Parts: sequence; structure tokens; C-alpha cells
Amino acid sequence: MSSKGQFVVKLSEERVNALVADGSGTRFDSGRGRPMKEWLVVTASHKLWVPLAREARKPMGSANP
Repeated sequence: MSSKGQFVVKLSEERVNALVADGSGTRFDSGRGRPMKEWLVVTASHKLWVPLAREARKPMGSANP
């Protein structure tokens, strides 16, 4: 959770791009005016939080879903 109460996860840049494109989130900006490529503020339903948290725990490039 961010200091603003947003659910934020670190994923691959490609995954963040896909989630932003489908409207599930926005890029995280730590307050410096530059959105971070691999960080996503989840704006979708809370139902997506646990699966994204699990995905974020996996090593980048992991073949296992």
C-alpha cells in the first residue's frame, strides 16, 4: 500500500502495459512527476488484488503462472 492508500505492485513492464491498457490500473508515480514503468496502482476491483500480489511475488521471467 502506498502512503496514499493505493494498492501498488511491481510487475514486468510488459504486464504493467497490458493492465494499464485494459483499464485495471495506472502507472505509479512516487511524487517526482515520472510514472514508474514496472509499478502499477491497481484501480480494478479488489478481487484482482490477491492474484496480482501473488504474481508480483514471482521472480521476473518466471514461466509458471
